Amino acid sequence: MPSTTTCSIGYKTMNTTRKSPIAHLVADAPALVQAALHHPVDMVKLGAKGPRLVEWAEQHTLDLPERIYDTRPVGADGVLARVGAGELILECQPEYELWARLNAALEAVEGGVYQVEQQSVTLVVQGDDAEGILAQACAVDLAREPAERMVYTQVAGAACGVLPCGGEYRLWVDYSLAAYLWEALAAIVADITCAKTPD
Repeated sequence: MPSTTTCSIGYKTMNTTRKSPIAHLVADAPALVQAALHHPVDMVKLGAKGPRLVEWAEQHTLDLPERIYDTRPVGADGVLARVGAGELILECQPEYELWARLNAALEAVEGGVYQVEQQSVTLVVQGDDAEGILAQACAVDLAREPAERMVYTQVAGAACGVLPCGGEYRLWVDYSLAAYLWEALAAIVADITCAKTPD
């Protein structure tokens, strides 16, 4: 949270000066962990919320996902997720046209919809062992969940939004829990790798 199903993912908070809380963990991780866990940093994230969201989106020709927790791709590797009746989150590369349009729409003085700072970190669980890794960390069988639809659950005890996508899984976790979740998943990766390695 990649294949050709629009899930090459990234992370950046609304505060462009904030650095990744897990960059040092990623850099120090063994290659086998980095192959299974991806932490992209070339994306931006923006939220909008309010009771007039649907009307506001129509007014600004923003194509919302139809149902709550549905998502739609943005460009080759971004996603627009409808995470509530009146809330959406956009994650994409900053050069995508939708990023500029959403920012411009939120700058307009209109009642009922406002910008929400996004402080989640994105991790992607990927590769042949992705389902096995998450099976050890999450009570929900994420492999059976519909693709391109957000699931809100706990992974290794941390509350996450999870987006299944073509055998990979994009995880949105709070900034304060990102280091914990990375280390918990990295430990599972190491255990799985050791179990596969002959004595």
